[in-house]
Amino acid sequence: MKPFRYPPRALLGDYLRSAAGLFVGLGVLIVAPTAPAVIVIFGPIAVLFGVFGLRTAHRHVLRVAVSDEAIACRGATTKIIPWREISAVKLRYFGSRKSKWRPLGSGFMQLTLKGKGTAMTFESSIEGFEWLAARAAAALTANGHSLDPASASNLIELGIDPTVPSDGCDSPTNVL
Repeated sequence: MKPFRYPPRALLGDYLRSAAGLFVGLGVLIVAPTAPAVIVIFGPIAVLFGVFGLRTAHRHVLRVAVSDEAIACRGATTKIIPWREISAVKLRYFGSRKSKWRPLGSGFMQLTLKGKGTAMTFESSIEGFEWLAARAAAALTANGHSLDPASASNLIELGIDPTVPSDGCDSPTNVL
């Protein structure tokens, strides 16, 4: 069994952004609570950053375990998807604009696995993200399904050849 988790250092920025947003949103609501415009503007801001903080805390406690038979997640709930029942794998890139300081832009990838009526989503900041993506793609193709073009392209960007069957245990060669 191979364990995965989000390292605390990768979540620190999200915790700080959540705290700053809550500080501003709730701070204004406390200072000027009776003005309707303030409530309409800063109430949703406080709720948005509160939800973002809860989502970050969920990723902090999330534990992922991978065996030869299945992938399992334990956080607020426990989800298990056997590899033989993986029916969809999506690998998406979410990035910001390119700048002259960061020519490739900045952003993150999100891996979504579906099967057995269950879905799991992982962000690229989880330890072993590339390994998980390769293993999921291999399970999908072994089950007779194919990757969508965007996911296949994103796997290539990670250095994983989606046309080569792999169990995700070895380090695939870069196909670029």
